Amino acid sequence: MPQLLRDIVGSLYAPAIFPAIRILWIVFVAYVILKLIDSALNRLRLIIPSSDVVARVEQRTETLRHIIRSIAKGVLVLVVAFEIGAELGYNLGPVLASAGIAGLAVGFGAQSLVKDFISGFFILFEDQFGVGDVVRIGDFTGAVERMTLRATVLRNLEGQVLVVPNGNIPHVTVMTKEWARAVLDVTVPHKEDLSRVMEVLQRIGDRLAEDWPDRLLEKPVILGVEKLDDSGAMIRSVVKTPPFKNADVLREWRRRVKDDFDRSGIELVRKPVITSSTG
Repeated sequence: MPQLLRDIVGSLYAPAIFPAIRILWIVFVAYVILKLIDSALNRLRLIIPSSDVVARVEQRTETLRHIIRSIAKGVLVLVVAFEIGAELGYNLGPVLASAGIAGLAVGFGAQSLVKDFISGFFILFEDQFGVGDVVRIGDFTGAVERMTLRATVLRNLEGQVLVVPNGNIPHVTVMTKEWARAVLDVTVPHKEDLSRVMEVLQRIGDRLAEDWPDRLLEKPVILGVEKLDDSGAMIRSVVKTPPFKNADVLREWRRRVKDDFDRSGIELVRKPVITSSTG
């Protein structure tokens, strides 16, 4: 009996063990490649200088890592299937041809989905915008709450959520890319001395820059008279701020202008209140 078992095992050894070794080798190589890709993507965090960029790169890296792993796994399954089929004597050509025809039929019905994935890939690859950015898509403005290859999720200040397929984004306005700008327009009556008004505005801007050095990237600049009409002269001032900080700066800037103008006796143009009556 032992001799009979050795004869049987010996006859099966050559055709069974070598294909198994080749399959295990392919699996091992694919596993090593996946680990190297994960390690390379994770090491991107080490060369990022700021925490804001780290968060964005982590989001993009995680998405791309899942995509690459999925593609690699799919290729591995195909290679292993071919290897097993060849070793067992099966011809997978007709099966793949049938699958190709079926895939082509499905592809015609999934063109929009493919368009969404391709658009999402280029949005992430080119870093057009990322999670945390404030963007305007069409008439909707909100913060990017979540991104996938298929869709982008926005949430505005009112809590409303907009889900936009990436393929349906013709153009997007990014309002917090690297830096933002606060624009302050002040309208004063024609009787006011514009030189004195600009001097007070410059003094307010200088103090604001001193008090909020973490929210202003530079000192405010008084551009001058932006508009003249019957109501008065509109003076425009601008300042660069970090992303998503321009609204906070503008609120504080307006408050200081109001207080300093009151102390300096400078009037602001008040818009007339329009009332309606029925009779």
